[in-house]
Amino acid sequence: MLLTINARLQWVLNLLIVSLSLVAAVAMVLLVFWFERSLFYNHLHSDLLDQVRVHASQQQPLVQPMTDTTYYKLPVSQQTLLPEPFRGYPEGGHEVLLADGAYNLFVHYQPGWVHVLVQDQSEFERYELRVFGGATLAVLMLWSLGFWLSRRLSRQILQPVSRLAIEVERLRHQPGTRLQGDYPDDETGLLARTFEDYARQLYQLLQREQQFSANASHELRTPMMVIRGALDMLRETGSGTAAEVRQLNRMEAALNDMQQQVELFLQLSRAPEAAAAYDTPEPLAQLAARCMACWQPQADARGLSLTLITGTDDGPMVPATLTGAVINNLLRNALNHTAEGHIELCLGPDWLEVRDSGEGIASEVLARVRERGVSGGSGFGLGLAIVARICEQQGWRLSLTANQPAGTRVRIGF
Repeated sequence: MLLTINARLQWVLNLLIVSLSLVAAVAMVLLVFWFERSLFYNHLHSDLLDQVRVHASQQQPLVQPMTDTTYYKLPVSQQTLLPEPFRGYPEGGHEVLLADGAYNLFVHYQPGWVHVLVQDQSEFERYELRVFGGATLAVLMLWSLGFWLSRRLSRQILQPVSRLAIEVERLRHQPGTRLQGDYPDDETGLLARTFEDYARQLYQLLQREQQFSANASHELRTPMMVIRGALDMLRETGSGTAAEVRQLNRMEAALNDMQQQVELFLQLSRAPEAAAAYDTPEPLAQLAARCMACWQPQADARGLSLTLITGTDDGPMVPATLTGAVINNLLRNALNHTAEGHIELCLGPDWLEVRDSGEGIASEVLARVRERGVSGGSGFGLGLAIVARICEQQGWRLSLTANQPAGTRVRIGF
């Protein structure tokens, strides 16, 4: 699961605080150990040497208690006066931890004699444990404070970004408006101004596209009305032969498709998400057969085999104008890029596929062929862009692959 910027910033701040506190705690522990080793042992060593010099003439076993230390001078072979936990240590300083307390002792050997200075460190050990406990409590409190502080700091640091994100979300539902927040003159302010400028340009471009679509739709209605009037006149004044009626029917069907597509593209430019609601549902097989009839004469004139392969049923119900625009653009592309061979329109239970044996699409162009103005051949690169836009708006799946041994496969999954 991806973490938000706020969460990642909190983690970084918490990790920094924990790391610094642990380093400080370790440094404190090391300082205590260094203080104990260097100061106490040096002090014990100096006191022991002083006792050795003072009692150098003493030839009898000696046990001399002092305030918090006890000095022992004993023959090496007779150490019964030395408490058992302190026997057998080599020369140097040592720490002895017993059930009744903690002791530091320093041992010095002379020929036939052993000198031992024992210092009771129980009080210091209690202070040491208190220091370690206090340090642990301070670290835990520092972690708690750091957690609270990291949350507060991350919110303050990211507050302008969060406010900008909310305003950007508002712009999605209220295009053309301006950002209302007052942003500082830093990276966040630069981002806000840049995004506002980009959103304004995009809105102006969308307005121009909608105006052009509306104007084009309005202007095309007049010549289409003229064509329809001419068709009606030809039906009345024509000879009425079967071939003539067939051609007039094809022209009228093409005109009807043109009118539907003009209305469709106008609707796509205004409210693409609602385009299917204004469309007429029709069985896929029936729609595909009508599209094939429109392109069959062109395929016959070029000597191409145009085949419709259907299943046992009529397929799913699809929006007629939208799906017809997709099929017509795919067949037009296949005809334009196939010099010889065959073109097949295959229908499945929830998909359609156009296969051709044409020139195919180069691998370096295949990844970008859906973009507007990018063509796999000599065309204008609009057909697949229109198909991709309709599929994106309707949630259909569009895939392009190479056909074997030559050509292209374009599949639409509903």
